[in-house]
Amino acid sequence: MKMRMVIVCLGLAVIACGCGSSEVKTAGFLSDYSKLQRESDSSMRYINDKVAATYSSFIVDPVQTRLYSNSKAKGELTDEQIKDLTSYMRTKIAEAVAAAGCKVVYQPADGVARIRVALTNIEKTDAINMLPQASLLGAGVGGASMEAELVDSVTGQQIAAVLQSRSGSRVPFSNLGDWTAAKGVMDEWAKNFQKKLETMHGK
Repeated sequence: MKMRMVIVCLGLAVIACGCGSSEVKTAGFLSDYSKLQRESDSSMRYINDKVAATYSSFIVDPVQTRLYSNSKAKGELTDEQIKDLTSYMRTKIAEAVAAAGCKVVYQPADGVARIRVALTNIEKTDAINMLPQASLLGAGVGGASMEAELVDSVTGQQIAAVLQSRSGSRVPFSNLGDWTAAKGVMDEWAKNFQKKLETMHGK
């Protein structure tokens, strides 16, 4: 009975904390923050739809890491894991561009936009006190934060920008303890980007 009460209290604590909803921070990666508008406590966005719709070719820059000073990932991520996560994100962005019927190119030119992305925080999936019920309560779901922008490849003019933090899905207990949730967030970012490109180009 006491154990049940502990589990219930943990669940309420997770819900009260918002379970992954975090205040938007800045990492100094974007070329311009002045146009961003707050969407929620974990998201800010700016886009010039009319201008963005004129681009159908994109350079996908290597994804960077600009981890916040208080990010736990600084002490948890190895260089190999950072390389894996940033490469994964870049691949997903390139796939999203192609899936939307646009082109990935490698040289600046008129009509070509550059996609710049930095991971600013990565949260590891983890279980609270190793309780089997923890994942069912949404504990340790992991997640990621990023800053990204779309700029003209020749002039550097900012066309769109976003700051966002997201929690991972409620993953099975057996998958906790790795970076699966963070990659799941990256998948969602890429899908949303693909949908935006398709909408802008009337697809």
